[in-house]
Amino acid sequence: MLITITVIVIGGLVGLVDLPGLIRRKEWRETAVYSGMLVIATGFSVIAANLWDFPSPLYIIMWIYEPVNQFLAHLTGT
Repeated sequence: MLITITVIVIGGLVGLVDLPGLIRRKEWRETAVYSGMLVIATGFSVIAANLWDFPSPLYIIMWIYEPVNQFLAHLTGT
């Protein structure tokens, strides 16, 4: 629990350091992308810090592209 809180606090501090400059310059798209990536990175950091099991990204990529591969195979007749 302490590890999770520490990772979230560090992620929040990184956001507090970087985001005000982006907001001050009114770079809204960069702010949105940076915030999204920071949230995703913080989530993955919590998973890694707690040593929780997480599926390999390769399985996620295979799950996404398998229907595309089958569709292309159907179109080409292979």
